[in-house]
Amino acid sequence: MPREIAGVDWLLRGATEERPVRLGERVEIDDASWCATIERIQIRPGLRVFLTDAHVHKDVTIEPRDNRDDEWMASQIGLAGRAEIDFLDGRHSYTSTDQTVLFRAPRRNAAFAIAAGTHYRSVGYGLEIGDIVRLFDGDVPPALHELVEPNIEQSRVLALRTDRSIRTLARAIFANDLNGPLRRLMMEATVLQLLAWQAIIAQRQRSPRPAERLWSAADREALHAARHRLLADMRQPPTLEELATETGLSEKRLNDGFKLFFGTTVFETLRNERLEHARIVLLSDTVGLKEVAFRVGYNHVTNFVTAFTRRYGAPPRQYSEQSTLGADLVPSGTVLPLRRSGASSVPGGRAEDET
Repeated sequence: MPREIAGVDWLLRGATEERPVRLGERVEIDDASWCATIERIQIRPGLRVFLTDAHVHKDVTIEPRDNRDDEWMASQIGLAGRAEIDFLDGRHSYTSTDQTVLFRAPRRNAAFAIAAGTHYRSVGYGLEIGDIVRLFDGDVPPALHELVEPNIEQSRVLALRTDRSIRTLARAIFANDLNGPLRRLMMEATVLQLLAWQAIIAQRQRSPRPAERLWSAADREALHAARHRLLADMRQPPTLEELATETGLSEKRLNDGFKLFFGTTVFETLRNERLEHARIVLLSDTVGLKEVAFRVGYNHVTNFVTAFTRRYGAPPRQYSEQSTLGADLVPSGTVLPLRRSGASSVPGGRAEDET
């Protein structure tokens, strides 16, 4: 049924159609590139499990597809082989038998590259951020704070050593001697144990960030207020000078604070959020490319296409076609082989006609 596209009403006053999401589906692939079994299980609202067992014949890149806009933290635990992970915004990591990852990807996308000749086996899970906070009774371990912060701009990645306890728990999820409610109950209990062990390991590995200690609680509050003010009206956002005056921070300190706590400068934060809203609207296929480009501050559509491509790894039309294909043909959250033209990166400067 129609629904409002949350948060992008400044670009679009229309509605779009929700696509059906098929949960609990097992996908088997056997072609020249690989022989794989991928299973996605919705354990309960707010918790999903992903099982992958693949024998790769040719180098392959796969990308989870998920068009939902709620906030999740994900994990990948490797039981065999290795996969290189590109979070499509300049961040990279890998999963293997000796390294597990916890991550947040603001666009819910990441590309996993697996080399030919690899037997890759992994367990993944996704937990809604609100669930994580509730599980820790509001007292999330400091090592996980950056993974549960709201409204992140860039991917957050936490690479952890994998010990025997983690591997033993992950293997238990692959057990196929249970079905129905018993299997889901076992998986939920095991995921919670995995999260607890990962939090313990993260705390042991955690190193303090000295730069954050130079910011008082009042200054940090001012930064968050500035970000809220910046994004409150993206048609007519405040200038850097206006933000600095309102917060009582210098323009340099304001930019330094944004980079430290949000990962981007003030301008980059605005640009990335505008591009993200443009991406959502373009996927709805209700507003033309030129109109969207103009509304997010580009007088020339070619400059918008360049910025979009750098941010998302493909031009707008190609990106929309790939996303539509993925939503129509596979369950949301499973994987699709992609022919990628190259990794995306965060644009480093102002587009010549962006206002």
